[in-house]
Amino acid sequence: MENKFLYYLKPILRVLIFLFFIFLWSVPFSVLFQFEIFKFSDDLFSQLFFEFAAILIVVGALLMIFQIYPARNFETIFIKRNALIPFFRGSSIGFLLIGICATIMYFLNSVEFTSTKILPLNIAGYLLFFILVGVFEEFTFRSFPLVVFAERYLVPVTVLCNGILFGLIHYTNPGFSALAMANITLCGILFSIITLQKGNIWWAVGIHFAWNFTQGNLLGFKVSGLAQSGLIAAKPVGNPILSGGIFGIEGSAVCTIILIIYIFWLLFNQRIIPVKEIEAL
Repeated sequence: MENKFLYYLKPILRVLIFLFFIFLWSVPFSVLFQFEIFKFSDDLFSQLFFEFAAILIVVGALLMIFQIYPARNFETIFIKRNALIPFFRGSSIGFLLIGICATIMYFLNSVEFTSTKILPLNIAGYLLFFILVGVFEEFTFRSFPLVVFAERYLVPVTVLCNGILFGLIHYTNPGFSALAMANITLCGILFSIITLQKGNIWWAVGIHFAWNFTQGNLLGFKVSGLAQSGLIAAKPVGNPILSGGIFGIEGSAVCTIILIIYIFWLLFNQRIIPVKEIEAL
């Protein structure tokens, strides 16, 4: 019988191997960026290229990890072929969640909106950019790492660890705070829960995309502390606990409450399917 210590250590070792493969794939792209092989006069094009390269890196790492663990493939880590409908449904959830947060903040006099001038082509470019961001970050956090942890550890432990790690990668963002950490962690928990419930990562990709795009490019908030060009501009007003301050919506207690309510709604309305059952679907 397998030693219990090794039994619970294996998922961590497997994720470390996955991260090592990400590092390996990052090396050639880092060289390209370091020597400025590709130069872009437009910052948006540079961001699009960077995110596309990031997706290639994580997909390459996944393909390598599949060679070591043949039982794993894109289907078994929830990257299903039926992507469009889950993606659009997830996008509607992300749009709705941010819309509710922004509306509450507006009526609490915690934000002011002003008109801006932005080219429709730029909005389309940022739409594509945040789709790529959603794909990259969800493939990194809610694919192989989520599955191998969910197989061995209790689901609450799995989703909490996944959320905390997701929060920590935003630590260097401008305006990062304890409340921002809590909200980004809650986002990671939400993405993990809905992925395990639906057995399909594209729900999380859709929510993630719409969450960022709506707050940044439609409403003009900062996205995790990073400035974005929007159809309108959002200016935080008053107490940063309510307004989010320079971190944006994700730094606001309003966001905390909405995320907690939606997470509990998910948990009470649909069970989390064990990984083995999902793979059998």
